[in-house]
Amino acid sequence: MRERAYEIFVEYERGRGLKDETIKRKSREVRRFLMWLDKQEKDIREVTGSDIEKFFVELNEAGLSTSTRSIIRGSLEEFYRILKREKLIIDDPFMRAEVLIRERSGVRAVFTKSQVEILLDSIAVNTGYGQRDRAIFEFMYVTGCRVSEVTNLDVEDVDFSSSEVLIRQGKGRKDRIVPLGKVASCYLETWLHHGRKWFSGMEAKGPFFLSEVGGRMSASAVRTRLKIHLKNNGLQDYGFTPHSFRHSCATHLLENGADIRYVQELLGHESLETTVTYTKGIVEGLRKVYRMYHPRENELYPEE
Repeated sequence: MRERAYEIFVEYERGRGLKDETIKRKSREVRRFLMWLDKQEKDIREVTGSDIEKFFVELNEAGLSTSTRSIIRGSLEEFYRILKREKLIIDDPFMRAEVLIRERSGVRAVFTKSQVEILLDSIAVNTGYGQRDRAIFEFMYVTGCRVSEVTNLDVEDVDFSSSEVLIRQGKGRKDRIVPLGKVASCYLETWLHHGRKWFSGMEAKGPFFLSEVGGRMSASAVRTRLKIHLKNNGLQDYGFTPHSFRHSCATHLLENGADIRYVQELLGHESLETTVTYTKGIVEGLRKVYRMYHPRENELYPEE
């Protein structure tokens, strides 16, 4: 099964007309993962989102560069997408995994509120691409959804009448409902009723976000589109990724006084401890303000 899956992947990559070097690199990274599965004594069909996360944690601990881990992530996402398409597996574990490729400093890249506004407002909606991209990133920022949850979204999952969205089989395979909000709802409706028709002549059903050939948009395509918009706004060197919208959503909600349990429910965290990690940056900011302005701190640290 494992070798057959590997051969199908290589064959698919060759069929895309990629350069031999690119195919070798992607194949090598898939082989790396398969060897890791051997050590875990795990069948390829048994892999879960937690296994994917564990694999990437070990890659990080082994000191692999950000670019290498990004290539591995893209290769494996493609690998499992092909396996599901060929019906060799039932579920795609990447749909339930939260893989964060951190910056070199190890710090999560979080947008400031002004950076989010600059980025989103710069996406013109006079083209189909613009309408789609604006809808995607507005949606990610307001809901804190993972990129896999966004690409997995279907038209029937969005209820504009109640401004709610059903997130199917997120991490932990638990469905949840998230609020949409007026602004994001406006851009999603514009895309659905106008831009989406430019990508496909089909009626409004099936995948909510489409690729240029009318299929379901992939996670790697979302990353590519974000890179373009980041570069257009001079934000390419901050380490932002699609996951930054999730971090920013949580951070900005907590900064504005949202109850941490509400944020936990919104993000679909099973444990409150996971949500608490988003408060670390806020506490650090408060500490700096405290030392700058509190009278007792100014007495002790006059130069700071």
